[in-house]
Amino acid sequence: MYSQYEALARERMREQHAHAAHMRLSNELASARLWQRLAAFSARRAARSQRRLAEHSADYQLAA
Repeated sequence: MYSQYEALARERMREQHAHAAHMRLSNELASARLWQRLAAFSARRAARSQRRLAEHSADYQLAA
């Protein structure tokens, strides 16, 4: 009887370890997606800023 409880406890422990590994992977993927979105947003803002700077520089050169 004791070995049966021991086996159940081991199985539960194995399930908890597997669940923890799955949660770590899920969190890492969510974090990677967040950083990827942030990098894409920053790249779009930088490109927009460069375009506006180029337009402003062209306007300034035309006026001079």
